[in-house]
Amino acid sequence: MLPADQELLTVREAAVLLRISKPTVYRWIDNGDLPAIRYGQPRAEGDPRRGGAIRIPRDVVMALRETTNPSTEEAA
Repeated sequence: MLPADQELLTVREAAVLLRISKPTVYRWIDNGDLPAIRYGQPRAEGDPRRGGAIRIPRDVVMALRETTNPSTEEAA
């Protein structure tokens, strides 16, 4: 269970802070590279409607943002 003071971000907010696309955030979550909390109604297999919500802890996004600084990477 999350602490009451844990700030959570939407996928869009995380994408903006990390300067990546929303599909990349979803891919990282699916691969287990970005921890996320899913809650609400789960989506049934093959159901085209959206189901539930995904939230990412802000401290995880901020830590990832600090370690992923594109200005320090060498150009290939």
